[in-house]
Amino acid sequence: MALTLPVATHERLEHLERPTLPRNAIEALDAGSIAQEAGLQLGDVVLSVNGHPLTDVVDWRFYSAAEEVTLAVKRGDDLLTFSLEKGFDEPLGITFAEDLFDRMHICKNKCVFCFLYQQPKGLRPSLYVKDDDFRLSFLHSNYVTLTNLKPGELDRICEQRLSPLYVSVHATDPEARGKILGRRGPEPILPILERLVEARIQIHAQVVLVPHYNDGEIFFQTITDLANLHPKKRGAFGGIISVAVVPIGITQFRERLAPVDTWNGEQKAWWVHELEPLRNWYLKELGTRFVYLSDEFYLGGGLPIPSRSQYEGFPQLEDGIGLVRLFLDECEKLKRDLPKRAPRPRKVTFATGEIAGPLLTQLAEIFNKVEGLEINVCAIHNKFFEGNINIAGLIVGRDLVDALKAFPELGDEVLIPNVMLRDGTEVFLDEMTLEQVNTEVGRPVVAIDRTPAAAARYLLDG
Repeated sequence: MALTLPVATHERLEHLERPTLPRNAIEALDAGSIAQEAGLQLGDVVLSVNGHPLTDVVDWRFYSAAEEVTLAVKRGDDLLTFSLEKGFDEPLGITFAEDLFDRMHICKNKCVFCFLYQQPKGLRPSLYVKDDDFRLSFLHSNYVTLTNLKPGELDRICEQRLSPLYVSVHATDPEARGKILGRRGPEPILPILERLVEARIQIHAQVVLVPHYNDGEIFFQTITDLANLHPKKRGAFGGIISVAVVPIGITQFRERLAPVDTWNGEQKAWWVHELEPLRNWYLKELGTRFVYLSDEFYLGGGLPIPSRSQYEGFPQLEDGIGLVRLFLDECEKLKRDLPKRAPRPRKVTFATGEIAGPLLTQLAEIFNKVEGLEINVCAIHNKFFEGNINIAGLIVGRDLVDALKAFPELGDEVLIPNVMLRDGTEVFLDEMTLEQVNTEVGRPVVAIDRTPAAAARYLLDG
């Protein structure tokens, strides 16, 4: 049966995300920069650098690194040429309206775990956009499958040496990978990875672990294959330098999707114990533990979070791995730095997702030792998505309101992590606004950064 969710097409993207300026227009110029001194202006559209047409800021950075740069620029109806001299890799001081001057590469996979297919209809259209664009992997650490590369793009990645990249591997077995990606046939990834690492590109890999799809022998073979491409194994700079392992997440909206199982707490604990000897072996062989389990494995399995040193600089922090350790370390620092008395009495409720409830309770206990502070925690069940979705970032406004109104000891004000809101806005996933939530709850509901330090600033700055 065909999927009917409104996954964004290029035509929809043009409607949804059309910028005010052309994508390759100059949006900002650094004061005193080479570009400003040469006479470039805001709104100028940069067409090419040294004769090379530009498709994105990656092209711009690559071609404008030269010491002699010739820019073809459109200003209104006029075509202008600017010839500039500078130091190698010296920036020209230009910020563009968009990172991508053409169109975002849309993902054509139908992964069994894809969250975008597990949403109801009627949410804001941008939530249905599935990107699988290697440029966003390089620029913003987005994970890509590399199954949607256009002709010549692999050559471009190697030529421009776009490193590091973040690659969703899931399985190195072509049949298993094709199945988990929802493709019609095998999807080999090792030849592509081998080509990339030969080009001196470093890669962070990801495995979404799905029962009966890529666990068991397939999983351990995947880890072995990836470890064999580690720089130390290869004796070269390029290679797979880390692997993130995250459990599948599902919602209640899977009517048209393939059936899948999830991992329970006991199984998550099993994976932690099973992989620890392997991680220690890699530490001896490769100088790194190489495989990093997501925080959900430890929290869901009821196990202690690894020490800071075991995250080895947090190479997979973009995938959320190690956020809990950073949170706990910041809590320890707060214990030493908090004052004995608050500037004024405050009775506050922290609201969060279920998985973070115990962590926020620890933080509340720390603040409650400060005279004048009375903090409690409301852990919100996600009725909207259900399934095993329990993180704060997917709490909708309606669930927040209902939970707070039913909470027996609601404070005079409520703090929520700003990940509940769309970036740069005060709007929840279900289009409720923060103002609407405030009105229905009858108390100030304030969004802050999700760190203990941000909570301390809010509570103790008078």
